[in-house]
Amino acid sequence: MKVIEITEIEVKAALDVAKSEEVKNVLVALFCKGEKKPTPTLDDYTTIRSYEDACAALKCSPIDEKALRSAGVRKGIIALIKLETISRALWGKNYQPKPDASGNSRFYFPWFALWTEREIKETEGLVYIPIIDALNNRAGFGCASARCAPSAAGAFVGSRLWQESREKAKYFGQQFIELWFDYLMFNVKKVQE
Repeated sequence: MKVIEITEIEVKAALDVAKSEEVKNVLVALFCKGEKKPTPTLDDYTTIRSYEDACAALKCSPIDEKALRSAGVRKGIIALIKLETISRALWGKNYQPKPDASGNSRFYFPWFALWTEREIKETEGLVYIPIIDALNNRAGFGCASARCAPSAAGAFVGSRLWQESREKAKYFGQQFIELWFDYLMFNVKKVQE
């Protein structure tokens, strides 16, 4: 049998680009035998790596997804419920994502963008999900607005999904990109690569 050598740096790089939790679990099972998965805690948001981790850290029971689906609840609504739970766990013990009328507080949320095929190939470490629409055409989503008058104001992301730092918001978006996809996208499918 041929022996394959792989460095710790290569394993970490593979984990960084793995898009699904299943692929990450396979990599961990193969190459991280000595490492123990950290116990989910509200003291360190990086220990929250899945919806189940968020529930464990918050000491709450996961939703009964099967019952919700059989009751006709859309996949996007179920994803939103999970994202709200994860967001609460990422905030940690000082959970306070409340709007600040004085405007003195800053909050952050994951930001998603459209990428061209060229940009995807040229951007190292990009976390993305290629999608197709209901007619099996390559699809993207986006919104542009030119309402910059002083009278125009809007809030497009609920405070329950805010984070108190850019770092956490980025982690929230990248670590849970599959749930964000289910929440934000409607009538599109992931491209099977």
